[in-house]
Amino acid sequence: MPRPSRRPSPNADVRILVLNQYFHPDRSATSQLLTELCEDLSASHQVFVVTGRPSYNAASATDSQGLVSREWHDRVRVARVWSTSFDRSNMVGRLVNYATYLADSFVGAMFVRRPDVVVALTDPPPVGLVGLAVARLRRRPFVLVVKDVFPDVAIELGVLQNPLAIRVLRWVQRRLFAGADTLVSIGRDMDRRLLDLGVPRERLSTIHDWADGSIVRPLEGPSEFREAKGWRDRFVVMHSGNVGLSQDLETTIRAAGLLRDDPRFLFAIVGDGASKAPLQTLADSLRLTNVEFVPFQDKAGLSESLGAADLHLITLKPGLAGFIVPSKLYGILAAGKPYVAAMESWAEPAAIAEEHGCGIRVDPADPDALARVLRTLVDADDLQERGRAGRQLFEKSFERHIAAEAYERVFARELS
Repeated sequence: MPRPSRRPSPNADVRILVLNQYFHPDRSATSQLLTELCEDLSASHQVFVVTGRPSYNAASATDSQGLVSREWHDRVRVARVWSTSFDRSNMVGRLVNYATYLADSFVGAMFVRRPDVVVALTDPPPVGLVGLAVARLRRRPFVLVVKDVFPDVAIELGVLQNPLAIRVLRWVQRRLFAGADTLVSIGRDMDRRLLDLGVPRERLSTIHDWADGSIVRPLEGPSEFREAKGWRDRFVVMHSGNVGLSQDLETTIRAAGLLRDDPRFLFAIVGDGASKAPLQTLADSLRLTNVEFVPFQDKAGLSESLGAADLHLITLKPGLAGFIVPSKLYGILAAGKPYVAAMESWAEPAAIAEEHGCGIRVDPADPDALARVLRTLVDADDLQERGRAGRQLFEKSFERHIAAEAYERVFARELS
């Protein structure tokens, strides 16, 4: 069995048990953020993660075997339980992945010696029930980190319509919200949603997602990524991140169609996801030559890829504000780039843009409005200033260590 280069100190303060289906080497945003958090917490605590087998990217397959496979990631102790790893673009396969992980996660959690605190994320949402059960059996506090509010997201997207399934998932939601000692929200807009759903203010803590500012930084010169793509003389408008159902990138493609006769514009859709193939089909049907689809970019190259854009897009379908808080915001701020937030005014990225002058908001699902704003920004002389304002805000509020320290305070409060 492989061993880490640095094992946990036997005097580490707190034993933290974390449950989430996705962890290193999966490349989803939730997986990468959780991995960074656990790495930071493990510097002074013993951290145990119960996770499943990777399914976001085939290249991340592990050699885990049996019902529970034990391994290390740096100082983090990992219990990888057996689960299927079907392609997530197929909804049936995704549900089977969830079901097999949930069935085995309780066993994996009980393999871990009694923790001081139990933490569960919401991927998949019912894993919180496993965390709650383990916490009650071990008589330890339970912290639920709400990465998205489910089933509300699926209902708003129209992918969940079965009344029985909705009732069951509403029951899961109520049970988790009532049972958690602390709920961690990742944005002020999510606070609003959770309060509306009956979560008491005193049990709610807000800890934003983050980026690693030592990896993602403003470029000191031209982007090599931009040069390699041949975008040197174009005004590059970029979406970088998951190309999924919630992002409403159809609006982006249709805005590109409205700007097709302006040779200055180039729209770059960077990333992979369930909506990528339909979006490519739409762009082809519109015969757009100002849209390029670029594969997922590894974290190590994010400064170059994010820095290749003149302007970034953060988009959400109407009705999703607060149910989802796009984590791509923090990488954009770290890269010192301005952005357009196409979403409701009270959504976190839109509010931050207005409060700190690092972006512009437009209404969601409105290609004409987006195209109009882009026409004004292509010649704007304050884009670099907006980008610098974003980086300053990032260093003050959204650096990686700031989030880790906030989680430390939540755990300390629960154990006091």
